[in-house]
Amino acid sequence: MTWLCGMAATSAANPQRAFRQPETIDFTFLGQPQHARYYRAFASDSLSRAELADTAEQHLRRAAENAGWPSESWHTAPVFIASSAYLISEYENRRLVGEPHAGHHLLYLSDDLSRRSGNRNIFNTATACTSSAHALMQAHRFLAHGLAERAFVLGIENLNRLTLLHFHSLGLFADEYRPFGGDGLILGEGAAALALSAGAPPQKARLKLIAAAANTGGHLVQSDAETQTRLLLSVLAQANLAPSRIAFVKTHGIGTADTDAAELAALNRVFGTPPPLAAFKPQIGHTLGASAALETALLAQALRSRKLAGIGGREIPLSDDLYCLANHFGFGGSNTASIWQWTS
Repeated sequence: MTWLCGMAATSAANPQRAFRQPETIDFTFLGQPQHARYYRAFASDSLSRAELADTAEQHLRRAAENAGWPSESWHTAPVFIASSAYLISEYENRRLVGEPHAGHHLLYLSDDLSRRSGNRNIFNTATACTSSAHALMQAHRFLAHGLAERAFVLGIENLNRLTLLHFHSLGLFADEYRPFGGDGLILGEGAAALALSAGAPPQKARLKLIAAAANTGGHLVQSDAETQTRLLLSVLAQANLAPSRIAFVKTHGIGTADTDAAELAALNRVFGTPPPLAAFKPQIGHTLGASAALETALLAQALRSRKLAGIGGREIPLSDDLYCLANHFGFGGSNTASIWQWTS
């Protein structure tokens, strides 16, 4: 099993301030002015390559310190990075000012962090909106097989024009975020680092990952309830749990009608009557490749405070010992599910 020992997160829902409301971002599409709502988290409008590496390093150091480890612990432990954008904003910044660029590669961020730390065990994941869910699953397997005693997962996503144009062209934007009752989504940015360890529970650690599974559907953008049903049954079997043991579901809850309908259909097939449903995207936006890392941090905060609002605003009752199912789905037919145990 994998214990969540520490974390550091930056999003529109940082606990030291009230939730930020989404801002309006202006852009052009096919020569026409457009706008979209967006949850901002960073001071810079568009992160450069150096700023991206700085942000990543700061979160890794803070997560280690939050776990009670030396801040340089990430220098020697495997690090699993997840994003859908990586350095797209750097490419766009250079293009806007007419500077030459050396192309774009997802390895650049891990290379920058390796040079700063000397760590050669830094891995990259890019599976659209399930990126950090896959990174978390790989870290979990690393620890389970004894390949490391500690590991870090870093999810990071920042504003870039290419992503805005992509989702706008699909007609997926909405002005309000209403999972399982809306007609679209609102994007967001943020970063989260999770410090993980294997074995006996470290001091103060109460949240542990006990199962993680993934599968894929057969369609590039359309969700498949049958495939998701098989996934949920698989992760429950891996955890050796009956559906009735799940206290609540942290849904993918993306806000688009077809995707939400597929997720709800899968939940109905597995549970009959599903347990309470929670969704974090109305607080931080859909943070794409960083969503699993950021939403795991929010989940841990909610469990510690014993305050978790379900979909529709009704408070979800939380006990000292419970199991939570967490769903993350993405384009390309990428489906992931994990089960977390909260212990007293």
